[in-house]
Amino acid sequence: MLSEVVRQQAQAEGLALLVAETKTGYFGVSLDQGNKRPKPYQAKVRRGGTQVSLGRFTTAEEAALCVARSPEGQA
Repeated sequence: MLSEVVRQQAQAEGLALLVAETKTGYFGVSLDQGNKRPKPYQAKVRRGGTQVSLGRFTTAEEAALCVARSPEGQA
């Protein structure tokens, strides 16, 4: 999804993409720069004291939307 489409989708669902002072700009989103993957952004949250991967994404905004949809992102 394009970044603007993702932002519109988040707004339509009543979700906020959690902004953070990181390289990606979003909470729970990391960039795997060392590997030339087609989906370099990874969404992660802490669940019960354990870090859980929510998946890999093409854009940081897509990963941030996934985090926002999670119970941890809505808390």
